[in-house]
Amino acid sequence: VVSILIPLMSAFVGAGAAWYSTRRALKVEQKKINFEGTLKVAEFRQTWINDLRDAMAEFQSYGVVPDQNPSQERKFYELGTKIELLMNPSDPDYGALSATLYNFLITADGNTIEKYSNNSLFVDLCQRILKREWERLKTDIENATGSDV
Repeated sequence: VVSILIPLMSAFVGAGAAWYSTRRALKVEQKKINFEGTLKVAEFRQTWINDLRDAMAEFQSYGVVPDQNPSQERKFYELGTKIELLMNPSDPDYGALSATLYNFLITADGNTIEKYSNNSLFVDLCQRILKREWERLKTDIENATGSDV
């Protein structure tokens, strides 16, 4: 009887160890897949933030240029539209940003003082939006890695 029980118990212990090892390996692999997905989303989000920042900066530079020629004016409108398309309409600052974009467009034919009057609010809004998105990106990465970035 003992000669039958020992190999049988060894088989159960071996099967249990194999099951535990496989289960643990699957959990590690799932965490790895989730982490890689989070990093890919973070990469896309960082590219989006960079594109938005570049469009905002370029729009602002056109917004304060006196006496734009038609090609500059076209680019100015294009950048305003690009910013609106890149932005999330649910963002808490979307309405204020949109209004400021249109204020720049309204004063496009005005004098330099009128053009610069929009600058401070626009820069403040852009900084707030970009900071919020950067913090969101950092939080997503921290949650995925379990550590501070």
